Amino acid sequence: MRQDLVRKLSRPFWFVLAAVFLFEAWLWDELGGLLKRLAASIPFESLKQALARGIEALPAPIVLLVFLIPLAVIEPFKIAGLWLITHHHIFYGIVAFLAVKVFGLGVAAFLFDATRAKLLSMAWFARFYAWVLKIRALAHEILEPYKRRIREALAPFKQRLREMLASLASQGGWGRKLAILRARARRLRGLT
Repeated sequence: MRQDLVRKLSRPFWFVLAAVFLFEAWLWDELGGLLKRLAASIPFESLKQALARGIEALPAPIVLLVFLIPLAVIEPFKIAGLWLITHHHIFYGIVAFLAVKVFGLGVAAFLFDATRAKLLSMAWFARFYAWVLKIRALAHEILEPYKRRIREALAPFKQRLREMLASLASQGGWGRKLAILRARARRLRGLT
């Protein structure tokens, strides 16, 4: 009886944990790419090359500090966001916490991309990185059945939308297209 309860409660826990992990991984990928494109748009090529050479010249443990120090600087701002929440400034606290969280993930992803080779030269860091990649694969595995069910449930709606848009494109005249779209929307909602 108790094991059944634990099993029933653990499935939602692992689902939520996997979803949060994958959301953060997605933010890591997107924000890191965004900051990389932003850095590429900065016109100071000689400065960027000098920074890359400087990082390459540093020993791996120092590069780890280059990676970790900006993250440590960001943490007090997250705590400030939580402090705002606990002192009844919920909206500002949530906005501050989320903004700092997103900014921190972006900076971490950018710095990791810049320091990856040096960081992975440390055996313990390479093992940790491999472990994180395994956890990411496991999170995808946990969420895949749910994502498949959602895709299957949305497929008829997507197909219907495609058909409606194709029908509108073949008709002609914006006013007529809008009238047809409204009529179809009403029929779908059961208003007519």
